[in-house]
Amino acid sequence: MKEYVFKVVVLGDGNVGKTSLVLQYTEKKFSSSYVMTIGSNFAVKILSLPERGLKIKFQLWDLAGQPHFQFIRPPFYRGALLAILVFDITNRKSYDNIQLWVRETKNNVGDIPMILAGNKNDLIDQRVIPKSEGEALAAELNSRYFETSAKTGENLDEMMMH
Repeated sequence: MKEYVFKVVVLGDGNVGKTSLVLQYTEKKFSSSYVMTIGSNFAVKILSLPERGLKIKFQLWDLAGQPHFQFIRPPFYRGALLAILVFDITNRKSYDNIQLWVRETKNNVGDIPMILAGNKNDLIDQRVIPKSEGEALAAELNSRYFETSAKTGENLDEMMMH
């Protein structure tokens, strides 16, 4: 069985649900209390695909999103093969800041594939970013767009298997 390791950085403003997405994807757990990430969090998810003769290990690096942590993030990008750019569909500013995260990613690791995730789609009644807007930004970034929920786990497996 062939084994592959992929380093994935999970990026976006503070309080968009990056840590919760990683926790839900790797451990099927959700906590509604907010705990700010200091520096980065690290998690691993191993997928076995025996029908394809593959074992895939995702190293997920959840980077602190607050601006005052900008100076400590660069080393955590090293070796990343994929960036997941997360915004909160109920928070316009988090969506508007995605371009800042794209620039920071390119400045640190060059042109790597990116996935755009509109998180918190379980809060549909509070939505301020229409799905069409997320899809348009993803097209502009030449990436895929997924609407996710860290609370329910919706679309996380699909996003990671993209």
